[in-house]
Amino acid sequence: MTVHPLPVEIASQDDRLLRLYRYWNDRRGELRFPPRASIDPVDFPYALGRVSLIEVQRNPLRFRYRLVGTLLTQHLGYEMTGKYVDDIPEPAMREFTLSFYERALKRQEPLHEAGTALIERYSWQHEVLVLPLASDGETIDMLLVYRNTERPTAISPA
Repeated sequence: MTVHPLPVEIASQDDRLLRLYRYWNDRRGELRFPPRASIDPVDFPYALGRVSLIEVQRNPLRFRYRLVGTLLTQHLGYEMTGKYVDDIPEPAMREFTLSFYERALKRQEPLHEAGTALIERYSWQHEVLVLPLASDGETIDMLLVYRNTERPTAISPA
């Protein structure tokens, strides 16, 4: 099996994120994107608490959480597994998340972002890697998302 070179360069100090990226790349082989069937969470126990699996639905475009890692659920303070991005209770967080997933679809390649997001009077230190999955190898129908985040810090009103 021929493996494509990594499609994008990712500068990260997070070894778990980089290992997951290489795993995803190995699983895609000659395909543009690996299918969900070739991804087995047993293969990446080092990342499980920080991984979400998101189903991409079309017409209309919606994102449904099939799995949300336990560390992410603890940081959020609520469970999103089985729910849609539309169900995120905070409007600004919902909009931020929706925009991020839409950007990942539009790019048609892995999306990596690290930094600080200011959402709903909270500062979120985060690093996110979105890895597209496609049953047919081309049309993205799921997103494998690795998110390393700290508990948000409240921003004092000015």
